[in-house]
Amino acid sequence: MSLTNRAGRQVAILMVWLLVCTVATSAWAQPTVRPERAGAATAGLDPVIQAVCSKQVVLLGEDGHHAGATTIAVKTSLVRRLVGECGFSGVVFESQFYDMLDFEQSIARGTATREQLADAIGALWSRYAAFAPLERWLFTEAQAGRVRVAGMDPQVGGITAHYSQQQLPTDLSSVLAGDRRKACSIIIGRHNRWEYDDTHSFDASALKQLRGCLGDIRTKLGAKDAKPSPALIAMTDSYARYLDFAGVDPLGLRDRAMYQNFVWIRAHWPANTRIVVWCASVHAAKTLEGVKPSVRPLGSYLTESLGDRAAAIGFSALGGSYGQVGGHGTPRSLAAAAPDTMESRAFATAGLVALRFVGHTELASMGKIPARALDYGKFHALDWSRVLDGVIVLRKETAAKAVPVN
Repeated sequence: MSLTNRAGRQVAILMVWLLVCTVATSAWAQPTVRPERAGAATAGLDPVIQAVCSKQVVLLGEDGHHAGATTIAVKTSLVRRLVGECGFSGVVFESQFYDMLDFEQSIARGTATREQLADAIGALWSRYAAFAPLERWLFTEAQAGRVRVAGMDPQVGGITAHYSQQQLPTDLSSVLAGDRRKACSIIIGRHNRWEYDDTHSFDASALKQLRGCLGDIRTKLGAKDAKPSPALIAMTDSYARYLDFAGVDPLGLRDRAMYQNFVWIRAHWPANTRIVVWCASVHAAKTLEGVKPSVRPLGSYLTESLGDRAAAIGFSALGGSYGQVGGHGTPRSLAAAAPDTMESRAFATAGLVALRFVGHTELASMGKIPARALDYGKFHALDWSRVLDGVIVLRKETAAKAVPVN
């Protein structure tokens, strides 16, 4: 949950327009994607659709800075085509589990709003102009019951995660009684809103208090006479797993927790719901050996459980720029790709196309090769066929910038 003169900017905008027929309308000339008008302009994505259309789960990765407008545009088109052409009907984001589940419940009650969906997805994407068309489309589809949406991240604390900040502490503590209920609601609320100060700091003692509350809550939920909702049990389990790595996560416990939440979501939704996962490539990856050998990524768990019914697709770019996390600050230019990199080889004989899909067979034929398909800021020399099932290489990435909040 990305990585320059007037002519350069015009070329970047043109590339995005060619990909998804967008109209550049933001204050920074950032492309606004209009997938409904894409048509033949997204023909470059046909090989991707052919490769993954029959899968049960497709993970669409991206650079870890989450701030590439062109990537967002292409992923938007892919999501819509997978739904419209292949029968996918679920989208799971690398977003907070709790707020997205609250949105689902609001859909069922008939009280959901588009703003609620945007906030639940989180500022990592929802404040980009390039993401707005997908947000609008997803809300319409979710309201109509054609597409389900969820989040799988057990973490809390997002600036737009209003449910987890305001209501989740009360909901989790509701099974407790008296002073313990009040105390745990305060303890969990302080953490979720990050209201730590000199009197109440986030330290080992605070973590112990949080774990104590979750332990008491889980005990109450497991009592013979308890009749909790499945959602409350799932949120409690997710929060308890989050506390296992809160603050530091050298072993990749977050990926395992995201997988466990994904398993719950898949079981919670109608049987055989086919799902698109929107996340960073470091999570979509089937292995991070050679990069983070101690971390087992989400994609590894899904590959183990689903085999070839799951596919992990990454993104990279030959050139252009990418934003910083959240879309704030100065965009960064992508370093020139050497001739022996995947990015250069992808376009060596491709002509003036806006993107190239390097499928699994082609990745395997390249062997160990440098590429920045995990992080726009760093090339890694890997056998990418072991990491991903395919990589969409953009000719030019465009930095995404956050739209100011009024």
